[in-house]
Amino acid sequence: MHGSKGTERVPWYLRPLWALLALGVLCVVWGMYGRARVRGRLAEARQARQVAAHGCALALGRDLTRHNCFRYCNRRSLSPDYFARAAATLSDGYVYLAFARSNSPAGEVIGLFTQRTYNHVSLAFDRDLRTLVSYNGGGPAGAPGLNPETLWELAGRPGAAVRVYRLAATRDQKQIMLRRLGKINQEGSAYNLLGLAVPYARQPNIMFCSQFVYRLLRLAGLIYFHKDPFHVRPTDFVEWDDQGRLEFVAEYAWDGRGLRQTLPARPGLPAV
Repeated sequence: MHGSKGTERVPWYLRPLWALLALGVLCVVWGMYGRARVRGRLAEARQARQVAAHGCALALGRDLTRHNCFRYCNRRSLSPDYFARAAATLSDGYVYLAFARSNSPAGEVIGLFTQRTYNHVSLAFDRDLRTLVSYNGGGPAGAPGLNPETLWELAGRPGAAVRVYRLAATRDQKQIMLRRLGKINQEGSAYNLLGLAVPYARQPNIMFCSQFVYRLLRLAGLIYFHKDPFHVRPTDFVEWDDQGRLEFVAEYAWDGRGLRQTLPARPGLPAV
């Protein structure tokens, strides 16, 4: 569940809505803060107060005007070169799941809803993550929906981190997922911000990140837990892995100068 900082694609007539949307987000954040205080959940209250203090509501309010939860606004975001790179990995024997602690304004707000610090999940067909893909908020040059990603985009900021796991997959299973990606790429997509709070999508290719990854794995017969896709959180893929299907590969974090590979004490994903 990854947000974008870009607002260049926002139509001029929607820009007056920024303040209204930001106010709405801020009201939700302070409402969650008050509820957490009443229930004695001090960690959750601190998190909500931090989100409010960091100006995340204003940044997210700007970003919300770029989204459309009712029709496709993203098409052909994956290039022929992307599909060629993915096809070259079919005999690799694995697909890879990348979990991001993005530390972006959208990520911090989404973390309030999921109560998890890792708030975005992506899928790749190769170990080097050159085929990383997910649903996200796009960017200055892209629309919200299905988009290619890079490790730098996910972890290239202070406080961000990415943990990578692999899941055994046959050539046929990877082909099934790749064909589905091609179909979504042609039909169109949109990032389902509404779906984060309300389990509804007007069209099948309107999804958020964990919903997208869950449905893709389920289509290929690779899913190992059963849950309504609308209610799947990014960390569920690790926390619900009772049979140990996922194998930890690496963690990447920003060290102030660039990305570095680290080895955490515990390969699982921390809850908070």
